[in-house]
Amino acid sequence: MALGTAATVAFADDPSPRATKHAQQLTCTAYRLPVQHQGAEHHLYAELCHRGSLRSSTPVQVLLHGGGYDHRYWDWPYRPQTYSYVEYATKHGFATVNLDRLGYGASDHPDGATLDFDAGGDAVHQVVEHLRNGTLGPRFDTIVLNGHSMGGIVAERAAERGGVDAVIVSGIPLHTDDEDEGAGGPDDEGGDDESGDDESGDEGLFPFAPAADDPRFAGQPWAEGYFTTVPGSRTQAFHYPGTYESAIARGEESAKDTLARGELCALRPCSGPPAAAGNRRQPSGKQAELPVLHVLGRHDMMFCRTTTDCATDPGAGQTKHLIPDAGHSINLSRGA
Repeated sequence: MALGTAATVAFADDPSPRATKHAQQLTCTAYRLPVQHQGAEHHLYAELCHRGSLRSSTPVQVLLHGGGYDHRYWDWPYRPQTYSYVEYATKHGFATVNLDRLGYGASDHPDGATLDFDAGGDAVHQVVEHLRNGTLGPRFDTIVLNGHSMGGIVAERAAERGGVDAVIVSGIPLHTDDEDEGAGGPDDEGGDDESGDDESGDEGLFPFAPAADDPRFAGQPWAEGYFTTVPGSRTQAFHYPGTYESAIARGEESAKDTLARGELCALRPCSGPPAAAGNRRQPSGKQAELPVLHVLGRHDMMFCRTTTDCATDPGAGQTKHLIPDAGHSINLSRGA
């Protein structure tokens, strides 16, 4: 992987190990992009990937992972020709900017209670401004936000601030004004649980617990403000029987990440000081004028638990684009 920098971008020290495998096919540059959050400068880890010459006319997708993942969701190291969306998109003429969102992966970790969806959207909007202003080289003409799950909500928030041309939201259903957005969704799971920070939920379908209790993250100074998935829970929560390889299940646990308290508590109650409001809301302003594509895995158990089939389940709302042989984490399914 080639490592690039620009005047306002901090140099990234270590390239992703997967880059050397694709060096002849794919050009990737790692950046640490500066963003402001609550009056302080933080940095987001980003990988800009493309094939051939990179021009202003090259359409770029900003990839936003969901909770409990990092940028690897979009560039899965196992069988990348099948499971890497970066590979797919760049072969079809797009450049990709694959982010670790603020509070995730190799990006900075501010107080997790301050990182609701509005804060995440503001950070992504600043990345969009970097792309428009030429911080990463060209001044890109066409920018698409592509967010999965919680990253999809962040994409919606960022789109409200303008500067983008289209939005893709996967792992989050499309609802109309008169529908109950909580029906079958994460904010409805586990009832009115106010008892503590254990967010494991019913049947392991909302499997989050404090990151400070997980040996992988307990030593991090920021861990108190974050959650992670309960060990061994990811396959049940993010996949559906028969739609994934056993190697994917093994990789899920080794690649798990955290999620910010502010995002989780926007979707269901948490004990302790309340996070800022940040739940789903109907598109408004600039976002309402954009083309938006909503996509679900046909067997997304985060939302379609009543029938286990989003083609018939009320939890899917008005979502029309369903990916067969896929659960919640579409990119890692047999339908990818």
